Amino acid sequence: MMRALFSGVSGLRNHQIQMDVIGDNIANVNTVGFKSSRVLFQELLSQVLRSAGGAEEGRGGTNPQQVGLGMRISSIDKIFTQGNLMSTQRKTDLAVQGNGFFIVSDGERQFYTRDGAFDFDYQGNLVNSNGYMVQGYMADESGEVGKVLGNITIDFQQRLPARATTSASFVGNLNSEVEPTYATSTTLLTKLFDADGNPMNLHVGDEIQFSGDAGGNAISGSYTVTENSSLADLAYALQEAIRAASGGNETVMVKSDGSLQVMTMPDSVDITGLTLQCTGKTEFNSYGVFDTPITAGSSGSTAEGSRSADYTTFVTTYDSLGNAQIITLLFAKDTESGVSNTWNWQAIVPYQDAASVSGDTGTLTFNSDGSLASVTTTRITFDPDGDGGAEEMRINLDFGTINKFNGLTQFASDFTATLKEQDGYPSGSLDDISIDDSGIITGIFTNGINRTLAQIALADFPNPEGLYKAGDNLYKQSLNSGLSQIGTPGTGTRGVIAPSSLEMSNVDLAKSFTEIIIAQRGFQVNARVITASDQILQELVNIKR
Repeated sequence: MMRALFSGVSGLRNHQIQMDVIGDNIANVNTVGFKSSRVLFQELLSQVLRSAGGAEEGRGGTNPQQVGLGMRISSIDKIFTQGNLMSTQRKTDLAVQGNGFFIVSDGERQFYTRDGAFDFDYQGNLVNSNGYMVQGYMADESGEVGKVLGNITIDFQQRLPARATTSASFVGNLNSEVEPTYATSTTLLTKLFDADGNPMNLHVGDEIQFSGDAGGNAISGSYTVTENSSLADLAYALQEAIRAASGGNETVMVKSDGSLQVMTMPDSVDITGLTLQCTGKTEFNSYGVFDTPITAGSSGSTAEGSRSADYTTFVTTYDSLGNAQIITLLFAKDTESGVSNTWNWQAIVPYQDAASVSGDTGTLTFNSDGSLASVTTTRITFDPDGDGGAEEMRINLDFGTINKFNGLTQFASDFTATLKEQDGYPSGSLDDISIDDSGIITGIFTNGINRTLAQIALADFPNPEGLYKAGDNLYKQSLNSGLSQIGTPGTGTRGVIAPSSLEMSNVDLAKSFTEIIIAQRGFQVNARVITASDQILQELVNIKR
């Protein structure tokens, strides 16, 4: 009878532990990241009443006779199945999809958790609800994520310094069927091309000299190019210089082909050797020659006409102080005899001293299939303010890969050439953050630049069920869990992160309630064993009476 009593007691005790585990599961049904547990039983030692006997001389073998001595708990297992995800709309709420644990530290020890209800403290530290520091990898100023595990700390007062543009790339099409656009009286001198489509490359501050003879008097004077100087302004300045020499009332006008025409009256004097020259401007100097003498009562024109750009696009760049510097990029198809599939371009850049400008004109040649064949100029240099406040700008131009279609092309279709990207930006302050499924924390700055600030780390274990529970939804490494395998989300056996979500408990209430019934019945029947054994012992005692 004593064996039965002790067996019943072991059943009571261990079914009570099963109820404790079930109660803990149900109590944590709404605990973030909670993993349920189960209890498994195994029998205790059995007392051998008779050993097994082997067969011998006509007699068969006999089985052993054993009486069990009760039961015990074989294991209390943690069940690490994935819990359902709940969207929270909080950017610092994170959940792990798949294997792995977040890593948090109290400054001395590391703990592991599936509870991703994090937030930033006043110092910018990413912490859990107990103030433990979330671990990860910080990025440097270039956005390169480091390799040393540590606290994730974001400086929300940080500013991103301005970056000067050093490269600009272009995509799109130049229309192969474009018809030349001749210059008009309103065409700016800085945007003037010759009759073949070559840029005259006049800059603000350039001085155009007038020379010639009017009835024996020398024609002299000059015109200084300004930002708003038009072909009509040049014509008027030339007209005033001629009148000053001749004493007449000659007229200078812009013709429909973009040439300059001088008209004299019958009582005017003859004009000979009339030219317009600008130092170092070959294309303009060829344009500014009146090829024949202009007799009184007749008219004469420059030997060549002039053109406007066939296409214009604008490029916003930034200097070293973050000031926006707008570059106007002009394209004109080269129509010179014997030249095909060639475009000339000119960049109008902001500057204080024209001497600082170089590389602002160039040529693009295309293959017969429309792909880029060659480029003659790939860098523009200019000083945007001239006073040393901002550094000189050097911008590398990328019009595409030779013999490819990844940049500018030339097809018989609309103009679409435009800036693809440039690497400069003004200064900005950190405005917001975002976290993606690889755990990368990206800073969103007020200047439109996004930069990697840090990356959250995850840890996985060869045997997660071997971890110790440390309370507060935390786990600790044990001898049977194996060493933590720490790395970035989505690598190795580690899962990915679900931003703005929390992992709910994986407790199955229907199963838990069923287990309650089973545990209750187990407890009841073990209690009955004790009651029945007690009654039998009582009868045994009564024999003596």
